[in-house]
Amino acid sequence: MYDYYYCGVPMSSTYPIRAVSRLTGISEDTLRAWERRYKAVSPRRAGSARVYTDKEIERLVLLQQAVAKGHSIGRIATASEAQLRTLIEKSTKLSTGKGVTKTAAAKANGAAAEEAAIFGPLLAAVDSYDYVSAERELAALTAVIPNPRALVHRLGIPLMHIAGQRWHEGTFAIAQEHMITSLLSGLFASMLRLYAQTNPRAKILLATPENEHHGFGILAAAMLAAAGGLGAIHLGTNLPAREIAQASRKTQAHAILIGLSAIKTAAAISALEEIQKKAFPRTKLWVGGASPSITAAANGLGWTVLDDFQTLERHLGLLGARF
Repeated sequence: MYDYYYCGVPMSSTYPIRAVSRLTGISEDTLRAWERRYKAVSPRRAGSARVYTDKEIERLVLLQQAVAKGHSIGRIATASEAQLRTLIEKSTKLSTGKGVTKTAAAKANGAAAEEAAIFGPLLAAVDSYDYVSAERELAALTAVIPNPRALVHRLGIPLMHIAGQRWHEGTFAIAQEHMITSLLSGLFASMLRLYAQTNPRAKILLATPENEHHGFGILAAAMLAAAGGLGAIHLGTNLPAREIAQASRKTQAHAILIGLSAIKTAAAISALEEIQKKAFPRTKLWVGGASPSITAAANGLGWTVLDDFQTLERHLGLLGARF
């Protein structure tokens, strides 16, 4: 049943989600995500509405405090109240301690403050599913970033990291993470056209094989290649291996970069084998974003595994890129 208040004092022992959100400081969307995805609490239903008990509110407050200390909701959602109190107490002691720990805590707080200052308005727009405002905020950030390489490192990668982290913590829904990916992909695609090279020193072909739909990594890599003065042949996602190999032969690409982040291991290995067999001879074979099992298989096949964008830039440099 719903609550009634007299002078701010609740007159019943159950609370609707709106009241719980105000009492705990946790948004309604996050409350639903913590319940649905992590089973953090199990409120009962009163008709079509969720209602929470005092004990559940107490638990949510503890979870919120632990998340604020840097703990992932996915790891602590099933912890007992006693375990949460112990965790919060230890985290508090560490963050207020002396020496290295205090310095680390200060750096973390500083990074969070910087993140809020730079990306706050954009993230707020995404949080409310306001695509138009989010696009406007992204354009404003882009206007003050000097070049496409900086755009990748100072805007694209940090935003994708934040989106992934917030989804993991339950404060972003999948749709909100996809919104950020869509915004960045649109921006990078337009910038890639702007910085396309007419007579590049070398050509890099970038794609993902069938059943791999995550394309932000190869698009960011294409931006870096173009920023370094190389030709970026960005084919996109979910392509048959034979077509990737055929494109490499037709363009005589100096390197092929295959993005792998969500594909199954067997399918990834099969695609890498086919591309390697049919690609233009002497083409350098690179793979990025791979899981440990795919990394091991790729190394065994002779592919070069790129662990991060800094490693990618070093290999682009070997092909003549200038940053």
